[in-house]
Amino acid sequence: MAIKRKKTGQLYPTVGMLGDRAILRWDPATRCDDRCCVYDDCPYEKGGKCRLEVKYMNNIFDNLISCDPERGIGDLCNDVELQRVGLHLIPLYHQLIRMKKEAYSVQRISHVNKQGSIKIHPVFAEIREILRCIGKEIRDLGVNDKWKKKYGGVAPVGGQGQSMEELLERGDPGYYESMSQDEES
Repeated sequence: MAIKRKKTGQLYPTVGMLGDRAILRWDPATRCDDRCCVYDDCPYEKGGKCRLEVKYMNNIFDNLISCDPERGIGDLCNDVELQRVGLHLIPLYHQLIRMKKEAYSVQRISHVNKQGSIKIHPVFAEIREILRCIGKEIRDLGVNDKWKKKYGGVAPVGGQGQSMEELLERGDPGYYESMSQDEES
């Protein structure tokens, strides 16, 4: 059974199966409305769940854990590691995309406080802290080692070799085509 796209971004902890193992994921996306700081510039369809958040988390998750044995490192993860990806790492990425949306609306990155010191807007400090937590979780899970074991350091994505870091940061160029196929099946 594949990942059920209709369950991602919702309050369903089990989104699919990897063989006979449940794939858990905590990723309830926020509601899309005109109070969102990227609403006017967002390229996605308006209304319902935030499609930007859902697509962002799907891309990260699918690059790490996939029902397709040719993609991701899910087949190298034990049950606890699968849970940690879905219940620890994906929520951190969800926090990250939400903070990135907030940062998008920040007019000035810095300000001068009453003492005359230049201070950076707190949203950027929070983004750095989330990135540190993501890095720690990735190290604790041994993601880089698993990635190197399976792909030799690069992933065979879209006919091009990409490092895991490039894949997580820039995404999979063939992702939308594969996502359409998953929804149809």
